Order: sequence, then structure tokens, then C-alpha cells
Amino acid sequence: MHIEKLFEDWKKELYYEFDLQPVIDEIGARKFLDVLLDNMGNPESYVRENNLNAIATLTYEMSVLSPDDYIHALNTALSETHLFNGIGGEESDAVLWRGFSSFVVAQVIYVDAKQGFLSDAQRAEVFDKIFQYMTSEKDRRGYIYGGKGTVHALPHGTSMLKAIISHPKFSKEYANRILDCIKHNIVSNGRFAPDWADEGLAEIIISLLESGTFEDTIKEWIENLLPPIDAGVGKYTDEHYPYIQMGSDIQHFLMYLYYGMKEKSIYDGLREWIFEYSRRSGTLRDKAYLR
Repeated sequence: MHIEKLFEDWKKELYYEFDLQPVIDEIGARKFLDVLLDNMGNPESYVRENNLNAIATLTYEMSVLSPDDYIHALNTALSETHLFNGIGGEESDAVLWRGFSSFVVAQVIYVDAKQGFLSDAQRAEVFDKIFQYMTSEKDRRGYIYGGKGTVHALPHGTSMLKAIISHPKFSKEYANRILDCIKHNIVSNGRFAPDWADEGLAEIIISLLESGTFEDTIKEWIENLLPPIDAGVGKYTDEHYPYIQMGSDIQHFLMYLYYGMKEKSIYDGLREWIFEYSRRSGTLRDKAYLR
């Protein structure tokens, strides 16, 4: 069978172009979609990555799925067996299901932006589940050794947020909730954020600005990233350490936000405000990062 050969080939190397039509002709697009969804968390790295690329081809590049198929894919990806599989854990392989399922969710939102097959109520429920996930995910690993490969939980999570921002139904209400998600992933995880995570989160802020979010809103949000130190907490104590950690995480995030704006030559005023805020507040330990 074509499907069996396909998965055998996927075990050997990564593919970036697919001829999926023989499989679709053999078993049908809906059944093939189910096979791909059933392998979103496959523990074999090559199979999982190829499976992801095939999902992208099937859902976004080919015209073989119906609106009901897309809704089925979305409901599956958002389920307890996929996006919320083991949510809250930090060292479990269940993160493979979560990280790769979030990509499917983003893909379907992009398609809905063009086709509009979701009702307003369905779309609001989907967005709510994304916000729930983004404020519940704790596993920030980028890679699992032992042949399991990349995780992608946070990068694909930010892809879902980008999909919301680019949707025609995006609104100010969603902007505020997205800012809450970003704050959670900067200061609430209790562990240092990898550079690629900060870069992705900074890109979300730029996307919000490009969508019409006011610069003053972003300034106020930045000023409230670091919570006030609780009364009675002495410097350099165990109780003080989380604040030092949060300051370090904010430092790296603002650095990527600053350079993301500088690279695109956009929002010069806000970029300079970030520099002055960092200098004035002492959030950044080394102000040379921003020059």
C-alpha cells in the first residue's frame, strides 16, 4: 500500500516536497487526514517531522479537504489526546503531541481566514482554547534526546497566536488576551527562556502593532511585566531569586523586541522608549545589548 511505503520512507530521511495524491487516491483525503492526526506525537523524529510537513501540504496547499474535514481536524487537534495531552507536565513525551498539534490548529485558522467555515461561536471557542493552552504549557524544552528530536511547543504555540492576529475577526479583546499569554511565557514559567522562544514572542508583539494595537498599550504592558517585589523580601535571598530570574527573562525578551524593530526599521519611537525604559528601570543589566 502507498501509505505503508510512505511511512517507511519517512523513517529514513526528512522530506520537504510530497506527492500525496497516490495515497489520497488509495484511501481518500479524510482517512489520510486521520492517519496524519494519529501520528502528530509519533516518538520517531523523522516520522513526526515528515508527518507535520504532510499536514501542511494537505491542509494548506491542496484543495482536497471539505469544511467538515477542517473542522474535524481542528476538533481533534484541540482535544485532550492532542493539544491538551498531559498539559502542565514538564518532562513528559506528551509535549510532542501538544507541540505538533498546535501547528494543525494554526493551519486550520489560516484556512478559515480565507474560507470562513467556522461560525463566530466556534471560532471564539477555538481562540479560548488557544489562550488556555498558552497559559498552561510549562514544557519549554526545544529538543528531546534519544531520537525524539525537536519539540516545538512554544514556537508552534506562537504560530497559533499569529494566526489569530492575521484573522479578519481579530479584535482588541483578543489583543489583550494575547498579551496575557506572552507575559505568562516570559515571567511565569520559573525557568530561563531559550533565545528562539524570546524571538518568537517578540515577533508576536510586532504583529500586534502591525494589526493596529496602540504603542501606548504596549508600553503600559511592558511596564507591568515585572511585578513589584513583595514586602519583606531581602536581596540575594531564596525569595528574591525568582525576581532576578524574571528580570533576566524580560531582559532577553526586550532585547529581541528591540532588535526585531530595528531590523525592520519600524516603530523607531517605541524602540527608543524601550531603550530608555530599560536604562531607567534597570530591567536590563547590560544596556549595551540595545546599541
